[in-house]
Amino acid sequence: MYNFGIMKWNVVLFCLVPLVGFCQFEIGSTSRVFTDTDRARDVESFIYYPANSAGADVDVADGDFPVISIGHGFLMTYESYSYLWEHFVPLGYIVILPNTETGVGVSHGEFGTDLSFVIHALQAENALESSLFHEHVSPYSAVVGHSMGGGASILATAEDATITTVVTFAAAETDPSAIAAATAISQPSLTFAGENDCVAPPADHQEPIYANLSDCKGYVLITGGSHCQFANSNFVCELGEFACPGGGISEAEQHAVVLGILTPWLQAYLKTDFAAWEDVVALEGTGDNYDFNLECSENAPVLSVEKVKDFNAFIYPNPSNGLVSIPVDLIGYSFRLLAIDGRIVQEGLLQHQLDFSFLKKGTYFLQILGDKDLMITQQLIKV
Repeated sequence: MYNFGIMKWNVVLFCLVPLVGFCQFEIGSTSRVFTDTDRARDVESFIYYPANSAGADVDVADGDFPVISIGHGFLMTYESYSYLWEHFVPLGYIVILPNTETGVGVSHGEFGTDLSFVIHALQAENALESSLFHEHVSPYSAVVGHSMGGGASILATAEDATITTVVTFAAAETDPSAIAAATAISQPSLTFAGENDCVAPPADHQEPIYANLSDCKGYVLITGGSHCQFANSNFVCELGEFACPGGGISEAEQHAVVLGILTPWLQAYLKTDFAAWEDVVALEGTGDNYDFNLECSENAPVLSVEKVKDFNAFIYPNPSNGLVSIPVDLIGYSFRLLAIDGRIVQEGLLQHQLDFSFLKKGTYFLQILGDKDLMITQQLIKV
């Protein structure tokens, strides 16, 4: 079990000592401008990734790593979220931050699409031998967003079934409506709100979004938490909350609550770690600085991990020219096959063998479903 002790942290911990074996990577960094040809749009992105030595454009460490796409708040930029990449990259995650919609005239819908688009752009580089990220990108992904970026994260997840989980910090209502879009989300979600937030008050923003989300979902209300302290200190954001109630907790304390709950959540869903899920459940309730309500069915996706002994290779062979085998334990479960852009290509019931020879060459995602929840997502490469 992970003994986070989140109520007692006085500083932000960028590498959790109890996670022996996970705090092993240095932070590499690079930038990309990905072009979305469908929208004729360039998406500038900053990427931080696990490496054996710190620096710009250094080699990625051995292994394949889940992707976390982070959306910034209004009039904010990617730099305001360094505490997140400094924490999660050493634990074995790739963090990508689109640097779009940074001005006054913003499109929430475009920003939401950017957040999901960069995940697919990075996953596509997994198959490119010339890419820094060749064979280093896992099919699992999370969209995380703060304020405007939180609402945009909901929009992103509602339109992209391949995203594994969505996490929001003080999510703000958007245009188009994040509250309405939440009804289309079936993926697990984690919602953070601050008790002292008067910029996007929980009752008007996070609570109605959360009410429309499906199982499995968690809601964290941080006692004394503010809107802007979900990011690093930022003058523009703090100017907007000058009239908010004072007397709250410090930025370091708020970050500690966030990281203490978010870390096992992502470890469970993006790294299929059942023990981490038990830690999420153990954190439910009221702590010194938070109140955490968890609503999950018995078929919460991470609970299915025990069903697959060799989880990362349960499809065989993979890559495949079309005919793949499925473990006996999964026969009879519903499945859907998605293209890399999120379109459903095929759906039905799993048999011992599936014939995907009709597919064009490329990367797909095979999702295994429980009674009503997504259980497993596996990348499938058709050659």
